[in-house]
Amino acid sequence: MNINNLLREIEYIRYVGEENVEIEGITNDSRKIGKNDVFVAIKGFTDDGHKYIESAIKGGASAIICENIPENLQGKSNFIIVDSPREKMATAANIIYERPSKTMRIAGVTGTNGKTSTTYLLKGIYDYLGIKSGIIGTMGVLIDSKKYKIDNTTPEAADIQRYLKMMKDKDISHCCLEVSSHALELNRVTDVEIDVGIFTNVTRDHLDFHKTMENYYQAKKKLFHLTKVNNIINVDDPYGERLYHELKEEGINAISIGVKNEADIKASNLKTTMKGTSFDLNIFGMEKKAHVNTPGTFSVLNSLGAFGAAYALGHNVDEIIAALREIKGVTGRFEILPNKLGCTIILDFAHTPDGLEKVMETINEFAEGRKIVMFGAGGERDLSRRAPMGEVAGKYCDLSILTSDNPRFEDPYEICKEIATGVEKYNGKYKIIVEREEAIYYAIDNCQKNDVILLAGKSTEPYQDMGIEKVPYDETMIAKRAIRDVEKKRGLRS
Repeated sequence: MNINNLLREIEYIRYVGEENVEIEGITNDSRKIGKNDVFVAIKGFTDDGHKYIESAIKGGASAIICENIPENLQGKSNFIIVDSPREKMATAANIIYERPSKTMRIAGVTGTNGKTSTTYLLKGIYDYLGIKSGIIGTMGVLIDSKKYKIDNTTPEAADIQRYLKMMKDKDISHCCLEVSSHALELNRVTDVEIDVGIFTNVTRDHLDFHKTMENYYQAKKKLFHLTKVNNIINVDDPYGERLYHELKEEGINAISIGVKNEADIKASNLKTTMKGTSFDLNIFGMEKKAHVNTPGTFSVLNSLGAFGAAYALGHNVDEIIAALREIKGVTGRFEILPNKLGCTIILDFAHTPDGLEKVMETINEFAEGRKIVMFGAGGERDLSRRAPMGEVAGKYCDLSILTSDNPRFEDPYEICKEIATGVEKYNGKYKIIVEREEAIYYAIDNCQKNDVILLAGKSTEPYQDMGIEKVPYDETMIAKRAIRDVEKKRGLRS
């Protein structure tokens, strides 16, 4: 693309540079710059992208979007001066990558918990229907069975548009997009044409960024003003109930889903076993029977979100229900790990008080033996959720094993002690084992028949955030190795 094509379509203060400049991509990360890319210099919370303009130029950038030109770089590149580089990056990326979302069906999912499960359930429905789809979210970007690692739940605007273009080039027509509150506040989904929005819930999280729950809710709400077709809202959640009524009052399309409360799409008479949950499904007065293969009310609500999105996009009700019955579950979300130890070992991403409680409530429905949970809490993040997570563990579990979970620059032992104050509130039994791998082995090595062991918080997250390093980490592999070792130790495996 010639830079003049870009300049004709974005708002800018002035352009300083040559007339005929070719551009091929766009990024705000100078380490990822390619030949003829546009580099966007963004002033962030802790760093200023203007410091990396020189590095980007050396890396091959053909143009720079920035607020001001550093004195030492005058005449060294082509500069587009704007008042808000972050916002302009979203618009520029959409143009450079040929507006990929315009001809795709995009479902955006937001909420504190359940985003990943909902996107994978919706993709499972598309797979069943023979529709090519991709995912952008916590577990990475999925394009044609190939997975790309990303650092944030929702990537930067330039990366979203690039991934959508990659999908479009592979004839992928539908995308399931996790939309975080940070992404909505920081313009990452600006100029992404979203057809359906899905709201899972809002519980205490990210207050280090948003400061108040009201700010957090308002950030989430922004998604539902961007959608073109409809919105699917969980009205069992108090914030969801509020959101549904507010959208209706504002004349914005919304479909309610629920289990406890009355809803346009409602599940009732839930019957849960370790193999899943069966329920009656009412869709605007139409009665159906349904089943999902992951147990628990939270799993049903996630399924209703995916169902609602597919329904809003015009797909057949019976085919959607058949698809939900076939979907085996989402990796790392209430994933039961096979073993010969006579106990149930579950891997789950639950990392908030509400998320942990929903998983424990489900376990309560089928547990016959002791309930054991292993988890930690992130360093340098919302401190107020540590003790409440301990309270959930103390309330539901016979033993809590407190360990490290992305401590960053904090002392993980001190974090565990803060969690322990919550466990103690319910006189719960706990043990602190800071080394997470050791904690997993301890939980499995000390299991008894009929125990249920929940390994919570990390799931498929591929690293431990420790100091300045993201240390590679694979909870599934570690847990499976511990299971094999304990099975051998007990003479159950050769």
